[in-house]
Amino acid sequence: MSSGLGAGDAITASRFSIVIDGYQIASFAELVGITTEVEPVELMESTDKEVRLKKLPGKRKPPTITLKRGKNQSMELWLWHEAVLMGDIMAARKSCSLVMFATDGTAVARYHLEMAWPSKLEIGALKAGASEVLMETVTLVCEHIQRVAP
Repeated sequence: MSSGLGAGDAITASRFSIVIDGYQIASFAELVGITTEVEPVELMESTDKEVRLKKLPGKRKPPTITLKRGKNQSMELWLWHEAVLMGDIMAARKSCSLVMFATDGTAVARYHLEMAWPSKLEIGALKAGASEVLMETVTLVCEHIQRVAP
């Protein structure tokens, strides 16, 4: 089954999953964003005729991925985050994949995250008796992110 997307077509996704060692640990309804950033560094270059200011790539910030879903009974995300809370960052750092799925269930995009760990886990507000869904937001930090084929 193919998603039928061409190289120039915009990607749409109906579900996002985090997969570790071939096992889907969590599924999400919303990708809030993927952020990669390199801080610019200013360099003054002086010649006999002029002084020029250049901006060059500087320090790379760790990539972050933020996902949101309706809270469920699953404990995998909490246990992963708890390893960080307990200071066991070596156990918490895992290479994983972020997979984006079309409505028909086919993968439309995949990102490989090296040495990722959940830096933030947020459970949204909810009033007793309300009909809204309790939302859970997770922010993952990783050493490197790479777009790979679906």
